[in-house]
Amino acid sequence: MAKYVKLENLPELINVPPRSGHYSDVFTDTEYEKGLAIKFGINDTVCGSKRISMGRTIIPPHTANERHVHLSAEAAMYIVRGTMTLFLGPEAAITKCPPGTFVFAPEGIIHGVANASRTEEVELVFAYGGVPSKEAANIIFIDDTENDYPPPGWDVEE
Repeated sequence: MAKYVKLENLPELINVPPRSGHYSDVFTDTEYEKGLAIKFGINDTVCGSKRISMGRTIIPPHTANERHVHLSAEAAMYIVRGTMTLFLGPEAAITKCPPGTFVFAPEGIIHGVANASRTEEVELVFAYGGVPSKEAANIIFIDDTENDYPPPGWDVEE
């Protein structure tokens, strides 16, 4: 059965007030995932989030990030602009993700992203479920120094 509360009593139940902001006001992180421009718009630091991290990523032309695993969080992406190349699993299987594509990476799944275009950026919105920050997602990067990564053919434009 649904729970009801009087409007005047609602503040007693709310621990963190809602917030909004514009992405242009948020710090751009270019070191976290080398080569990408990431803005965390929702996390513990920006707005006091306890269980979700969300942001916007720009993948510059002809760029691939390092593959990684989120050990403590699910990751979701929505491709806004451009065609993202997704690498999944230990074999870095290639999947092309045009605008409008939703991507889900369960915790523990190796993944990486790239932009095969030599002229256009890829823009995506992402979220980590169940964690308030990238640190809490417990992200481990894959040492690909002895692997063929990105895999051959990743940057073939269609």
